[in-house]
Amino acid sequence: MVDMTQLTGDYAASWLPWIMIPLIFYILPFPVFAILFLWIQKEDSEQTQETDSNPAQVGEFEAPNL
Repeated sequence: MVDMTQLTGDYAASWLPWIMIPLIFYILPFPVFAILFLWIQKEDSEQTQETDSNPAQVGEFEAPNL
């Protein structure tokens, strides 16, 4: 029986931490933040289109006529 409490590299896939650390912390955040940014911008553009298509909502933000 092998004692797995000592991570000496004698276990299966000992290269995995060396691949996963750069992948998780250096490479993966770029596509995740890009997708998040595009999703936020898409929701904002949809909300803007709804406001532009409804004149009653647009008039709510104007100064009142006295």
